[in-house]
Amino acid sequence: MEEQPLPAASTFSLMRNTPAAIHRAQKDLQRKLQEGTILSFTTVHHTPEGFPAGPRNIGLIELEDGQKVSGHLISETDQPIAIGMKVLPKMRLSSVNTQGLRTYDVSYEIPVQQTVKQEFPGYVLALTGPSGVGKTTVSVLLSTKVGKYVERVPILTTREPKEGDADEYVHVSPEEFLALKNEGKLATSTCIPSRDEKRWYGYRTEDIDAIWQKKMIPVIITEMNLLQGLSSHYGRRSILSFGLMPPGKSKRQMLSSLLHRLRDRGRDTEKQIEDRLKNAEADLDFFKTRSELFDDVIVNDNVDTVVGQLGGLVLERVKA
Repeated sequence: MEEQPLPAASTFSLMRNTPAAIHRAQKDLQRKLQEGTILSFTTVHHTPEGFPAGPRNIGLIELEDGQKVSGHLISETDQPIAIGMKVLPKMRLSSVNTQGLRTYDVSYEIPVQQTVKQEFPGYVLALTGPSGVGKTTVSVLLSTKVGKYVERVPILTTREPKEGDADEYVHVSPEEFLALKNEGKLATSTCIPSRDEKRWYGYRTEDIDAIWQKKMIPVIITEMNLLQGLSSHYGRRSILSFGLMPPGKSKRQMLSSLLHRLRDRGRDTEKQIEDRLKNAEADLDFFKTRSELFDDVIVNDNVDTVVGQLGGLVLERVKA
């Protein structure tokens, strides 16, 4: 008779059957047993000892409740895996240790005959980079230089208003934000860590659609999670994606440049600046680890040059 997975536990084995361990495993299992959407994926060709031989597809999956988990991707057919595909949770054998004890975990299965949306909705110009690199300044100047063809999309956020925000933000309560997210009305969203508050950011699909209706290109300011969500929602082909880096030959010099810019603009406390610099390190690494998400990465040491380059790209697209 075929051996069945042990019940009510994720990554469960006979070596971890204490009441506390089982309770934690049950909670983890319930969290992971949701349908999801593939945000990114990679193939591991050399699997560790105890795991089935052969390549394994590992994906970053956004679950129905908005949480992100990594998991084994399974396809029962030869159809290629793609960002944006829906997946279903399945309990499956994960590994067998040297004593023969079996470990089970949640994998994510791609339903048969699933197709990924291929329609081309239009272009979105995305500017990605660490806080203080000049994304807002570039977007404002770009809308002035080629304002006939582009329009900035307001950022939906739960953070408190600050002096100097102007009209770039739409401030809502956390409850309003999560309601829009759960109703599928956000094209992309993320929660950026801070010691002072839980700050959600996102963009409404209706704001982007309204700009497309005018035959214009929406301009969006993003960071690593917002860019990945945007690419997943509309398809990579739609995103004119540009990373902005601060000047400097090393990461230390770049962070020093950002520190001076953040202090000069006078909008954040020293503790908030410290948080932003921590996030900036990950943003700079993201340019290398997810280079496929960018059309180009530009050093913003001369804002007029950057705006001119992006303005020329916009004119090429609208006249094509």
